Amino acid sequence: MLQLEKGSCSQDAATTLHPCWEAYKLDDKREFVLYLNVFSGDATTEFPSTLQLSRGGILADAMGLGKTIMTISLLLSDSSKGRVTTQHSTQISGEASGLGETPIQSLDSVKNLASPFSFSKLRKPKAPLIGGGNLVICPMTLLSQWKAEIEAHTKPDSLNIYVHYGQSRPKEASFIGQNDIVLTTYGVMASEFSTESSTENGGLYSVHWFRIVLDEAHMIKSSKSLISQAAAALTADRRWCLTGTPIQNNLEDLYSLFRFLKVEPWRNWALWNKLVQKPFEEGDERGLKLVQTILKPVMLRRTKHSTDKEGRPILTLPPANIEVKYCDLSESEKDFYEALFRRSKVKFDQFVEQGKVLHNYASILELLLRLRQCCDHPFLVMSRGDTQEFADLNKLAKRFLHGGNSNVNGDSSSLPSKAYIEEVVQELQKGEGECPICLEAFEDAVLTPCAHRLCRECILSSWQSPAAGLCPVCRKSMTKQDLITAPTNSRFQVDVEKNWVESSKISFLLQELESLRSSGAKSIVFSQWTAFLDLLEIPLSRHGISFTRLDGTLNLQQREKVIREFSEDKRILVLLMSLKAGGVGINLTAASNAFVMDPWWNPAVEEQAVMRIHRIGQMKSVSIKRFIVKGTVEERMEAVQARKQRMISGALTDQEFRTARLEELKMLFS
Repeated sequence: MLQLEKGSCSQDAATTLHPCWEAYKLDDKREFVLYLNVFSGDATTEFPSTLQLSRGGILADAMGLGKTIMTISLLLSDSSKGRVTTQHSTQISGEASGLGETPIQSLDSVKNLASPFSFSKLRKPKAPLIGGGNLVICPMTLLSQWKAEIEAHTKPDSLNIYVHYGQSRPKEASFIGQNDIVLTTYGVMASEFSTESSTENGGLYSVHWFRIVLDEAHMIKSSKSLISQAAAALTADRRWCLTGTPIQNNLEDLYSLFRFLKVEPWRNWALWNKLVQKPFEEGDERGLKLVQTILKPVMLRRTKHSTDKEGRPILTLPPANIEVKYCDLSESEKDFYEALFRRSKVKFDQFVEQGKVLHNYASILELLLRLRQCCDHPFLVMSRGDTQEFADLNKLAKRFLHGGNSNVNGDSSSLPSKAYIEEVVQELQKGEGECPICLEAFEDAVLTPCAHRLCRECILSSWQSPAAGLCPVCRKSMTKQDLITAPTNSRFQVDVEKNWVESSKISFLLQELESLRSSGAKSIVFSQWTAFLDLLEIPLSRHGISFTRLDGTLNLQQREKVIREFSEDKRILVLLMSLKAGGVGINLTAASNAFVMDPWWNPAVEEQAVMRIHRIGQMKSVSIKRFIVKGTVEERMEAVQARKQRMISGALTDQEFRTARLEELKMLFS
């Protein structure tokens, strides 16, 4: 890591011309030199030296191999301050029309370079940047863990650590820059980026950092998202991405990392799209080969099975036994599932006949969601009725068009258009759509005052404060009270306590937990549906199995309390956890058993969650059990997951890649 930070020619870096730039002397008396980036078309009058070459890289070690600890040792081995920089260079800006074309601009107007999709005119020079230390950006759940890890591995009072979080956080550059290590969240970074666009630079953007570390760096994977643009716009000498899953769903995930790391010339979208993205999408192997060539010098990836030069394993952990438990549905569950499957298959076959499968992707996800939930418990699918208050969708449309009880920020111009409201109402009537955060069919959907629909857990966990925050789609501010439960279903219209019936899967889980009870071994139960966690609370309480719960609706203090209680209180044997909350770097080695109640589309997310217990610090043998209901959509999802793994490892041929999505859906409905 130190070698990557130094770069190859650190001695003459300041006086060597960057390899992506050419110098042109203009033919006039001023002897004016213009530097042109041959890949992006950027132009500047300031000398672009190789100091601006990427310094840093991607630490992509698998889960539980100590990425945090390696990064802390890097922070301690060289913790200088960033350079004090002025932002005054000439900027020549031109309008560009095509996606991925970039305007001609100055090298250090980083905000423009940050996004290949947005362009701006000449901007006023801003105040000089103050030299700062190390900035670590992580999901909110990991703030306290980073602070605790740094304090545990450094001498007392040897470092100034400052957590930049909360509504009343100071924005003065002099204060932020004086700390050795600043810890903050992606949410804080995104909100300061939005503010910085409209005002003088403040907060994180007023500092030239010595080093920036993005933990769980796949958070910036979507290059058009505000978070991704905000990360690329920060100024730093050295940059690192920590992620066990650099590619989650698409090669474009990597482009966002390269843009943040300033890997030349691949941070230029037009070039990336032409030489990597398009060839890969068209099944040309050269696209993937080029990616592997680009990654080799900047990425370090080891797994639990990696060995050192002498052939010894780099990590010795207690064994992990991973097994799939196949369950059979009871007769009544089977009848219910098959009726639901027949109804869903008729709809799917209609889409296939009309050749409109991919046009109706959201509707098909909704059909699959019902089938997947049915495998957990029929209560998740039964009695889906509209909530009483907004059962009439026309009433809902009127409420939005008249701004509800209060306009968003009191500004009627900020209300959504009539056409947009009608579209949302139509989607609600059809039960369509997917959450823009988790890209799954909605679960416990809420509507914002600006008429955007998201899973309740997704929007609440994206806010910095438990009571209020910004809409993740359009950045309008709102409070928790402003969110309306979308009129698709009240959680359960039946009284589940009174009419309680155990599903096959729950019976299997209870048998497993009962057999562990006498030994006092702790277990984590993962599900992606918080409604299923609600159901699981009933039999656990009835069987006297003490439990606690962690999901995305908890704020930072509540999460810390739950993790501490589960780790320290011997009486609490079970932690109910949503996959969305558990897939992020929480350390739960107090547990030695994990039960994954339902399969997730992306096998990497599932693996991330269970590896919370099988990692450095685990002293006991680990048991991981995945529940799959035989002869259902869950069993077919396993085949889809295997196919996804092949895509990630680049083993799909041209034709397979093109038809993958359609074939996957056909497999699920076969």
